[in-house]
Amino acid sequence: MSLIIGIAGTAKNTGKTTTTSSILDELYNKKILIGLTSIGYDGEETDNITGLPKPRLFVKKNTLLATAEKCLKAGSADYDILETTDIMTPLGRICIVRVHKEGLAVVAGPNKGSQLKYVENKMINELNCKVVLVDGALNRIAPMIETDGVIIATGASRNVNIDILVKETKALHELLNLPEVSKEELQYFTDISKIALIPKKIHEKTSFLNYGSLIGNDIVKEIIDKIKCAETVFIPALISEFALKKLNDGLGTLWANKTLIIKDPIKLITGGNPETLINEIKKIKFNGGNVKTLKNLPLLAITVNPFYPKYRFDIDSYEPGYIDREELVDKMRASVDVPIIDIKHEGSLRLLKSILNLVQP
Repeated sequence: MSLIIGIAGTAKNTGKTTTTSSILDELYNKKILIGLTSIGYDGEETDNITGLPKPRLFVKKNTLLATAEKCLKAGSADYDILETTDIMTPLGRICIVRVHKEGLAVVAGPNKGSQLKYVENKMINELNCKVVLVDGALNRIAPMIETDGVIIATGASRNVNIDILVKETKALHELLNLPEVSKEELQYFTDISKIALIPKKIHEKTSFLNYGSLIGNDIVKEIIDKIKCAETVFIPALISEFALKKLNDGLGTLWANKTLIIKDPIKLITGGNPETLINEIKKIKFNGGNVKTLKNLPLLAITVNPFYPKYRFDIDSYEPGYIDREELVDKMRASVDVPIIDIKHEGSLRLLKSILNLVQP
């Protein structure tokens, strides 16, 4: 069995690169064949001469990478090109390569879910990878629905207020782990691309709207007008925080005994603030409704980083700042039921063990 793992940072300096590097090191120690790609690239520090992002990940011989053409010469690693795909990016076509000389690499991968899926299938089904790591960020998380689960890297650079940081992370966990529909429901809804209102009675006709996303007042009003005859509301595309709130305000107790089904939790997360969105979901449940997803995105672990760049007004410069590490870890562990790890303090061995448990045949 193989495993595809997304690693997403909530902000710069939250420790995503440290998390990815640490997992790579542990996987190398276990002699596991690794595939590595990313969702685009972070726009990290660039080389003054080439204008390309500077390499930050050390890759060993036989590692498989999916990265853009222009990035192949930006690091110190050397590669054998296995395939030059038709996937285009601002840095050229995506190449699937095998490392033949270890060194630093720039990983700038595909931007779309379908493209990521192609790369993953190639690495696993044809090249026999056991673990594929997908590097990304919260603001580019949409394609990560094509992974088996995600590790979130967060910390003081996201918010120095520990309580606020914990609440946001808990909300993310709840959104990513929404309950999935049954196999029968999955089969029924998979190919529907428009908002659908499914009636209570079998002989009644399903009502399809002209839109896939819930983003405007006109769409909200149309759902409210037609809700009485419906038992299920299916929304396959983006759901904005504003529109969901408007829908809840308009429906209230009309949600009783009805179900909202979304395509995946990413359609919610990209639509607004996680805490606000999870509160709206709780309102639906409070009013007797239910919320499900065709596919969830399990949160496998959270890595935390107490460091943040602290601005000093008196010297007009930054210096290292830190929030209380133990308080951050303790409060996060008390609120979110997944492994919580400070990679720099604890290392990644415990994190890797939880991952390897998922890939054992």
